[in-house]
This record gives sequence, structure tokens and C-alpha cells, in this order.
Amino acid sequence: MIRFVLRLVGFILVALGFIALVIDGTKSIAGGRLIYTVIGETWRTLHSDSLQAVQPALEKAGLAWLWDPVMLTVLILPTALAGLGLGALLMIAGRKYEPQIGVIGRR
Repeated sequence: MIRFVLRLVGFILVALGFIALVIDGTKSIAGGRLIYTVIGETWRTLHSDSLQAVQPALEKAGLAWLWDPVMLTVLILPTALAGLGLGALLMIAGRKYEPQIGVIGRR
């Protein structure tokens, strides 16, 4: 069941990453230069209130160090790259293992 959920979420993230890649590619072709959308801009477009609430929530929980180096770095990553990369990792994590010939034991 967990493998199914990992593969499903991974597939959805890959699909969303591909959609973001197509949108960014269209913008790049129309603009004549490389244009990509970062995660922070995508998050702001989808639900700006939650984006504004993350920093105070982390500071209140005593995790202010998580906001400055970690979250700020994540928020400037390209949306397509993050979706495709994280989706691929989840799909790999949820794959079924093929039985190996001659190996005794279970997985």
C-alpha cells in the first residue's frame, strides 16, 4: 500500500513538473530567452496566505534556522526541476523489486 502511494504521488509530481516545464518552455520561446518559474512564485500564485504563514510558524516552533538557509534555497528552485526530481525519487522509492536469481532471502 505504501509503495502504491509513493508511486501515485511521484507520478502526480512528475506530471505537474512536466506541465510546469511546458509552460516555462512556452514562455521562453515567446520571450526569446530562458524563463523559468521558481517554487516561491508558484506557491504565491496558488496560495499566498500559507506562504506568508510559514516563516512565523517556523520561528514560533523554534526552527528559525530552517527558514533562512533551507526554505529560502528551496523557494528559488525551478518548479519543473523540483517536481520532476522529487517525483522521480518517489517513483523509484515505491518501485517493486525484481527477484534476483540465486539470492536467498526476502525483501
